[in-house]
Amino acid sequence: MFMNSVLTKISGLAAGENKVIYLTGGFLRDLYLGNPGHDLDFVVSGDALSFARKIAEILAATYIPLDKINGVARVVLEHGKAKWQIDFAALKGWSLEEDLSHRDFTINAMALELSEYLTYLRAERGNPDRKNSARRHWHQAIIDPHGGLADIANKLIRTVSDYVFESDPVRILRGLRLACKLNFFIRPETIKMMERDRWLLHEVAGERIWEELLGILAVPESYPWLATMDAIGVLFEVLPVTEKMKLTQQNNYHVDTVWIHTLKTYKFLEDMCLDLNTDGILTTNRGKELREKILNHLDSKLPAGHRRIQLIKLAALLHDAGKVDTAKTLADGRITFPKHYGAGVVYVDEFARRLKISRSEASYLKKLVENHMYPLYLFINQPVCPVSRHRFFKKLGPDSTDVLLLSLADVTATYTSSGNEPDLALYRTFIGEFLNKYYFEPETYVNPPVLVKGTELMETLGLPPSKKLGELLKKISEAQVRSEVTNRKEALSYARLLLKEKP
Repeated sequence: MFMNSVLTKISGLAAGENKVIYLTGGFLRDLYLGNPGHDLDFVVSGDALSFARKIAEILAATYIPLDKINGVARVVLEHGKAKWQIDFAALKGWSLEEDLSHRDFTINAMALELSEYLTYLRAERGNPDRKNSARRHWHQAIIDPHGGLADIANKLIRTVSDYVFESDPVRILRGLRLACKLNFFIRPETIKMMERDRWLLHEVAGERIWEELLGILAVPESYPWLATMDAIGVLFEVLPVTEKMKLTQQNNYHVDTVWIHTLKTYKFLEDMCLDLNTDGILTTNRGKELREKILNHLDSKLPAGHRRIQLIKLAALLHDAGKVDTAKTLADGRITFPKHYGAGVVYVDEFARRLKISRSEASYLKKLVENHMYPLYLFINQPVCPVSRHRFFKKLGPDSTDVLLLSLADVTATYTSSGNEPDLALYRTFIGEFLNKYYFEPETYVNPPVLVKGTELMETLGLPPSKKLGELLKKISEAQVRSEVTNRKEALSYARLLLKEKP
């Protein structure tokens, strides 16, 4: 096993240098729970930076000094398709117990001497009868001065001290992420401390907040903890526009404030992604296949490396932010929000700057926010002709599914609150038809076969490179969708006809 091989090499170097090295932190917690990840944490006696550099050489890995003052370094290596991160930190204080007292939560404030763990691990090999006994032995060898094992048994998140968040405010989000990921509870006293110290998040680098937030968004059922973040004011510190959204009233089709509607949209989107069948959008005979395609799409990664499902949830939180600046009360008392989808881009930019997210992710969020009303517009203005579907898919490209699902969650939140179930059923069917055409009829609606290239139009019709050329190709594709053009000859004839028309 690759992990055991790595641990053995680390232990061997420590023994050769007369160092004591401990497994600790989140890796030990997850190892105890039977689900170890690829991020390993060690505490080393003596010079951790030098030790990490030597391990990097032994493993043919990359050495990254993280904090030279406090003696923290990272070793990064790849095995198969997995990336492993191994962090080494120098022992803080005069003892291991003092080091653990500086940790965040009790379930992370435990340690196990690596050599002792490997001794028990070797006892398991080739002897199935002793496996459970050996595991109990290494469990008993865990150094646990703050009651972390009891808290794991009781599924509790509890701080090690009253000053945990003051020393590093990002731990507020980390605690929420852990509760969300592990399905643990947070002690009421810890929740109160989070609420008390939430304002300190302004002092934290945006990248660190983004990393913890992504961890929360990655959990399939994160809504309850998002609601907790909102209730104790943490979400406001991350997304300040929420305060304005809570004060922005709606009427007409909406009965909720902008923020209540936003939370409902988030929950419906998350529920939908957990089980697409429950939303009635997979009613065709290819429903199972469509479900697999959508779920695979949501699990795929954007250019910056994060999964679509994480970012689409964030788009749900931001989709109506523009309403706070566009609200207008008409003479009859109705409230409208003209072009709120465009105004919301300002808040996406603000969020992206604060958390320093990548340009590609910011662009993705803006595209979803700007276009979340597009499907509903087509629904209201039915019938939808083939060219309208084609234009939708060409504009949104690989993000078409994301916009359709976000729109369905948005409309579900609106129609459910107002009791408009008949129209909701129709809209679900409408979105299902779009998804079926996107995945199963792409040659008709998404990317019709290329009948003629731009270079051919230039050579045959004597055209220079220009915007006109792109417009011709676009109109030829739309003519294909209408079945007016079916081959190269017809495409060239259609282009000639278009050129004769007045601009």
